[in-house]
Amino acid sequence: MTRFSTRVWATIRRHALLTEGDRILVAVSGGADSVALLHVLASLAPRARARLAGVVHVHHGLRGDEADADAAFCEHLAGALALPFDLVHVDVAAEARRRKWSLERTGHALRHVAFRLAARRRLATRIAVGHTLDDQAETVVLRFLRGAGTRGLAGMWPSQGLLIRPLLEMRRSDVEHYVAQRGLTWREDATNRDLGIPRNRVRHELLPALMAAAGPSLPERLARQADAWRDDERWLAACVAVELPSVLMPHAEGGFLLDLPRLEAVPPMLRRRVRMAVLEQMLPKGKVSLALVDGLERLETVRSGRQARLGPLRVWRAGSQLRLSSAVEPVDESVRSLVPRPLVVPGAVEIREADVHIEASVFRRDAWEADGLPALADGWSVALDADRAGSVLSIRGRLPGDRVRPTGAPGSQKIQDLMVNRKIPRADRGRIPVITKDDGQIVWVVGLAVGEEFAVKAHTTAVLLLHATRSGGKA
Repeated sequence: MTRFSTRVWATIRRHALLTEGDRILVAVSGGADSVALLHVLASLAPRARARLAGVVHVHHGLRGDEADADAAFCEHLAGALALPFDLVHVDVAAEARRRKWSLERTGHALRHVAFRLAARRRLATRIAVGHTLDDQAETVVLRFLRGAGTRGLAGMWPSQGLLIRPLLEMRRSDVEHYVAQRGLTWREDATNRDLGIPRNRVRHELLPALMAAAGPSLPERLARQADAWRDDERWLAACVAVELPSVLMPHAEGGFLLDLPRLEAVPPMLRRRVRMAVLEQMLPKGKVSLALVDGLERLETVRSGRQARLGPLRVWRAGSQLRLSSAVEPVDESVRSLVPRPLVVPGAVEIREADVHIEASVFRRDAWEADGLPALADGWSVALDADRAGSVLSIRGRLPGDRVRPTGAPGSQKIQDLMVNRKIPRADRGRIPVITKDDGQIVWVVGLAVGEEFAVKAHTTAVLLLHATRSGGKA
């Protein structure tokens, strides 16, 4: 292997980005980063006992003939490696007008939707994107300037759900040297020089000025700091998961009750994060701002009986509790009725709202097969790949839009549809536990479906056995 390939392989191993049997969809824009990503993964995938499932390119409906040429270039790259090619057309300008977002934010959102759709089509278990260490440094600076906290300053994660970033520890100059050395060509996107775009101003003006003052190794130092912030973020998220069930309870008529004395007992450095987690139970992902979190803190001091608006929420004081619900209509209890809580592996947890007890045990694959453990056919016990699931799981109720790809199914399904098809009464749907990995991937919808990504496969070495029983009796 080349030095570049060796370093990328080290990143893949360090962050467990690939495992045996993975099918990798490579997102290729045509730039040097994505061209390098495609070629280096073509050489490294067999070493990981994985394979490339195809190439996806997103045409944003901008830049006219130049964008068409980018798409044709990427299709040629895929053809040269005998890989399936998916070209996805999106109308970024129209969607930006509809959402009242910037072109950059809209393009990012539509790209990731396109990636997931193409991954489903190609039965991919990983989506590889070409972000580099320089991209990481730019992200950290941008988020710092916007006033982000630890979560934002942690930058981009090496893996997030299906998404992996094998080049995240490589400098952009190393990438360009690699493609030039191999005689590979790539496309230049003229919009990358548009200084009206904040990231480009950071890339072409701010970071060079900072590097002139602080030294050329500044991007590496920023990336290392992002690594440290990610460690902090993991610890904070685990702490919040422990505290949240004691302060937040579902209300019988919808919404939640926030117990203020118990919140006051939470260590001061965690209270803001707990408030953020409270709001994240009520609002869609990405809609919880620091302004809303600070607003919730102010409302904790209002007089009993008084109502107030907090963004799209209604909040009112009832004794020592705050009740939170939708400002438009009461929160449907069948959608959210379980307070999130952690499940440490191995370990057990009692879910009083659902009258369910869940136990987690880990076995060596050979011991699991030899000892004749439960046949796992009753729908309330499942065997999973322990390494893929991780050491800390989360248990929560169903959320709007939740999807899971059941084992053996060709694509993902809405949990809502699974429940309807199984004729589960509406009143009971919110009490069915949904078990997720720390990054939000759904591992098991108890009694309904196991996520395909976590099923026991030929390469599995350790088995996680999850067993759910009704409190006081077998399920």
